[in-house]
Amino acid sequence: MFSLVAVSAELAEQLVAVESGGEDAVHQARTRVRRLRSILGVYKRAFDVEQNDRMRARLKALGDRLGEVRDLEVRAAALEDLLEVDDAPETIEAVEALAAEHRSAHASALASLVRHLDTRGHRRLLADLQFYAAEPPLRGRGRKHPRRIIRRGLRSATKRVLADGDDSLEALHATRKAARRLRYAAEAVADDLGRKAVRLAAEAEAIHDALGDHRDATLLARLLRENGLPGPAVRAEHAAAAALEPLDALLDALRD
Repeated sequence: MFSLVAVSAELAEQLVAVESGGEDAVHQARTRVRRLRSILGVYKRAFDVEQNDRMRARLKALGDRLGEVRDLEVRAAALEDLLEVDDAPETIEAVEALAAEHRSAHASALASLVRHLDTRGHRRLLADLQFYAAEPPLRGRGRKHPRRIIRRGLRSATKRVLADGDDSLEALHATRKAARRLRYAAEAVADDLGRKAVRLAAEAEAIHDALGDHRDATLLARLLRENGLPGPAVRAEHAAAAALEPLDALLDALRD
């Protein structure tokens, strides 16, 4: 139900890849954790409250570990990609030093993550998750009226994306997370709802990507200014502004 078995199996596979140094494995594992948390959150009315909350909390802890590693990797790559051939030598040197710091921090965080994946607690989580996915603790309404729960869940998730908010970075980040949650929840029921769910997922993904690009560029610009690098910071700020340009149209499409 809700693709839990498939996504949990993919997560286990990607975590093994993390331990063996697989390319992009941390990113893929983090994505699977987010998918599972989105499904359990949007369709929470289908599940036993206590067991569902406990599993979501355990997945969040794993997701936080994966996120720490992934964010450092992304920031290092963004710093390296920001340089241009006509940058002053001192600017290139400073940006490369920042990137190296993030690469070093990434390596340290990755090593810590790999050690965690070899613990008894982590193995217990994977075993419990496999059982949870195969035999989800459904409530009566989850067994009797799954389509009703799906529709209500998606309506509520859509309203969270469209909720009025200010233009602060944190408010936009909340909208981004809501869009991601909606996307994964819609994709999980595409076989049941067909093209409507596919379209909903695509619209939510576009909103999430635009806001993600904006946030990454904004935070990068702050880092650069804090380190006395206004030139590269301006380029990051321009990228942040450009990322927001299609947002209103994307939200209107979802609203329609």
